[in-house]
Amino acid sequence: MLTIKVGRVVRMDIRKTKTCEKCKKVVLIDQIRLFPKDDNINLVVCGPCSEELKKNIKDKNPTLSSKIASLPIPEYTVFLCTRCNYNFRVDKAKAGLTYNLHCPYCGKPDRLKAQR
Repeated sequence: MLTIKVGRVVRMDIRKTKTCEKCKKVVLIDQIRLFPKDDNINLVVCGPCSEELKKNIKDKNPTLSSKIASLPIPEYTVFLCTRCNYNFRVDKAKAGLTYNLHCPYCGKPDRLKAQR
């Protein structure tokens, strides 16, 4: 623990520290990162060691970095609510899957007509 003398008063630095499990440096707790070692075990490492471990894993297994597929280009269809005469557009791929199709103005799903 670090002690600082200020005039006649001795103040102690009460910031928490941890030891990096890779390089064995003592670093402040806000600079600590958890890095997965196994399914149930995490390593406590400092920021630079964490970046180095991430880079090593990307180099060994490049498919891990490209698992996220890009989203398809949205295909919009224009709808008209004949109840309130409100025009709005909807992505055809998401309608019915991620949300129920209804008029955003009046909230009713019963009088919707697809426009071209």
